[in-house]
Amino acid sequence: MSDLLHLSTTIGPSATITQLFEQLELFSDGVPPTHTLFIQGRPTLAEGNPLQPAQDQLLLIDPPLNVAERFRLPSDSAVLFTGIANAVNLPQVQPEPGGVAHLRIGQHYLDLYTQSGSAVVYLPALGMICGGSFGSDATLPAVAAQSTGQQELETLRLLAQLVKQRRFQLYIPRVGTLIGNAIEVMERLAADVAYLHSIRRVVLPMAQQGEPFTQIEAVAQSLLPTTRQSPLCQEQHFTNLRHMYAT
Repeated sequence: MSDLLHLSTTIGPSATITQLFEQLELFSDGVPPTHTLFIQGRPTLAEGNPLQPAQDQLLLIDPPLNVAERFRLPSDSAVLFTGIANAVNLPQVQPEPGGVAHLRIGQHYLDLYTQSGSAVVYLPALGMICGGSFGSDATLPAVAAQSTGQQELETLRLLAQLVKQRRFQLYIPRVGTLIGNAIEVMERLAADVAYLHSIRRVVLPMAQQGEPFTQIEAVAQSLLPTTRQSPLCQEQHFTNLRHMYAT
């Protein structure tokens, strides 16, 4: 198994670039930090033509909206979002929801587990997981449009299984603190499960009984965890309630 390098360079007031593994870097920016993973592929020669150097490949996971202007990118670049995809003027990897896909970028192999509105990226050889909105210490898990929260609970069960793998080394939420301790990751995932169960117990019965959304808004604050009171969490919380109620 490759050793985690974790060599960081500060490039701005709140921005750093961290080399995690060979040909794999993490760009973190803001408070709380938002992360973009750069997965590079640098074959030495073009396949079928030993005299022509092969093109560099680059996959960016959860890039900022201005990624094309902010970074100098090779021509063979693509993006993948663990949440709702954004238009960034680059080709996008869009796996079908409800399954698993496999990619190879240079020497790195990726497993992509997708649901409607979310994706989990797992690098099994490195024991590294990009968990999207799940397992964050800075925001709440995102409930997709037209979801009862069940598919999010399924994703959390999958993440728990991946964290329990022998090779686990690093968990990267889209927003929040990186974590390399499996027990602490499991605690974060358990908190997400508890949150989803709490809003499901309230929102789904009220919606089925035809209660107006204003009734859910009236109890919304009481459903928000005490450790998740930031404006970022409150915005995600009300989005989750609206999505679940509409379903």
